[in-house]
Amino acid sequence: MLVERLYPPRSRRYNILRDPFTDVGAYMDSIGLIQLFTIWTLTVAGMVMEMGLENRFAYWEWGGWIFGILKLAIVTAFFILILHPKQIWIAGKKRLNEKEFGLHLGIAALLLIFGSLGSKMVLNQVIGILPYLAAFLGGLTIFQFVIEFDQTKGTWYNFHWSKKNFYLMISVSFMFAAVGLGFYFDDPIITSAGVVALPFPVIALIWPSHVRHLQRARFYPLFILAMFLCVRAPWFIVPLAGLFYTLRTVNYFRYGIVYPSFGVDFHS
Repeated sequence: MLVERLYPPRSRRYNILRDPFTDVGAYMDSIGLIQLFTIWTLTVAGMVMEMGLENRFAYWEWGGWIFGILKLAIVTAFFILILHPKQIWIAGKKRLNEKEFGLHLGIAALLLIFGSLGSKMVLNQVIGILPYLAAFLGGLTIFQFVIEFDQTKGTWYNFHWSKKNFYLMISVSFMFAAVGLGFYFDDPIITSAGVVALPFPVIALIWPSHVRHLQRARFYPLFILAMFLCVRAPWFIVPLAGLFYTLRTVNYFRYGIVYPSFGVDFHS
C-alpha cells in the first residue's frame, strides 16, 4: 500500500496522523461502515439480476449508474439510521441464533428486491433472487465464527471453533445450492461467482483449524460476487474501491495493519 511506504509505522509522520485517524476510525466503527460491503453488494446483486432478466447478455452497462448510486445512498441511510443503531444487522459480531439468522435473511431478501425494482415488478424477479439468497446464507454461516484482532500481538484469532464442521457443511451446502439454482435460472453471474467462491468454505472444512482459512472464507466469496456484479454494472467498482481504500487507510493509521486486505494473517 502506497500510504504504508510514505508513512512507515512508528515514524514521525505516522505518529502525527495517528490520533486524528483514530478518532475517525472510532466514528466509522460506531456507524458500522465496514458492513456496507455486504449491504451494497446485495442491493447491486438485485440490480444485476434484473438486468439479466431483461437481457441475459447484458455486459458492462454504465447507463444505470445514477439510479444505482441513488439506491446505494438509500440503503446506506437505512443501515446507518435504522439497522445499525437498533442492532438489527449484527453479522460477524456474535453467533446468531435462529431468530437473528432469519432476520438477516429477511433483510437480505428486501435488499435484493429493492435493488431489482425498476419500471415494473414481475414474479421472475422475486424467484430470481433465490440463488443469491442461497449464496448469502452460505457466506453468513461463515460469519458464525467471530474473528477478533489482538492488538498486542498484531494477529487475528477465532476463539470459537465449536461446531466447526456443522457450520461449514451448511455453508458448503448453500454454496452448492446457489450454483445449482443459478444454472436452473440461467443466471451466469451467480453461477460463476458461486463456482469460484465454493472452494473457500471447502478448504476451511477440510484443512486444520487455522484462522486464515476463515478469513479467506469470509472475505473472498463476498469480494468475488462483487467483482462478478461489476461485469454487468462496472460503475459499482467506484464506490466499492472508495469504501475499501478509506477503511484500509484509516485502519492502517489506527493499528499499523493493512485491513481490510486481500492477504491474511499467517501467524495462527
